[in-house]
Amino acid sequence: MEPWMRTLVLFLAVAVSGPGAYVAQATDTSGRFDRYGQCAGDRNGDGQVTVDELVAGVNNILEGCGHVPVAIRFAGRVGQEPFQCGTTYSGVGRNGGEFVPSDFRFYVSNVRLLTSDDREVAVLLDQDGVWQLEDVALLDFENKTSPCVNGTVQTNETVRGRVAPGAYNGIRFVLGVPFRRNHGDASVAPPPLSLTSMFWSWQAGYKFLRVDTALDAYHIHLGSTGCYFAQPGVVGGCARPNRAEVILRPFSVEDDVIVADLAALLADSDLNENKEGTPPGCMSDPGDDDCNVLLRNLGVDFASGQPVAGLQKFFRVEPHH
Repeated sequence: MEPWMRTLVLFLAVAVSGPGAYVAQATDTSGRFDRYGQCAGDRNGDGQVTVDELVAGVNNILEGCGHVPVAIRFAGRVGQEPFQCGTTYSGVGRNGGEFVPSDFRFYVSNVRLLTSDDREVAVLLDQDGVWQLEDVALLDFENKTSPCVNGTVQTNETVRGRVAPGAYNGIRFVLGVPFRRNHGDASVAPPPLSLTSMFWSWQAGYKFLRVDTALDAYHIHLGSTGCYFAQPGVVGGCARPNRAEVILRPFSVEDDVIVADLAALLADSDLNENKEGTPPGCMSDPGDDDCNVLLRNLGVDFASGQPVAGLQKFFRVEPHH
């Protein structure tokens, strides 16, 4: 055995011998993964790591140690009706108003699948050069037909990636763009962060969620507020991040779809009322009381901008038909 391989084997022996080395129990039948879903370790689960198991693990690593592909489906809805640009939806909001959408897009990031014992396994997103970048994906339900004139013809309802094989019964993700990517220059950023219509400014960053209506009658633009520069051109932080942590369970990648329901989001809002001196709807302004119930239904505390577990009503799981 080459000296570098002896070093690697020794490293693997230390790294995989401890308990809880990985976050999922593997269901893979190819023999490539150990019982924690890793490429190296105690494959038969007997509490011993043999030289043969380590050598097999080294070979797996050298070969790239594959994950399995996953496609996480989303659907845009208004209640039980599919989202469609320009459709008039009635009975929306606290007083049953009419709702005519002209945009519906949002970013998700840090997507993880959950095991029955609440362990999280990251989904490694496909870098497709259009909808996904690093751990960020854009879901886009508008198709630029009138009145959705600010959008794109292309739509996207799926997050695609790869994950270690395992038994999963839930999903967790962030509604929003991570801080490290939120305050760049959208005009030179790679897709899907290149859409200037989803961007406020360097200091404020991206619109994590954009919902508009015809004739500019109502808007929901979710994003960070109270952001400040640590030095010229460099944002140091934001007083209210306004990123929601979404946990959905039970959820099956194979059998279910994640519904983003605008009627549920607007259930506690009056589309015909607006706080004086503010834009119609909510632009995430901490002084706009119309944002209170909307952020709550997104799973965000209005006062602090921090996520609140179990609060959101916007997303739900349904069987895929």
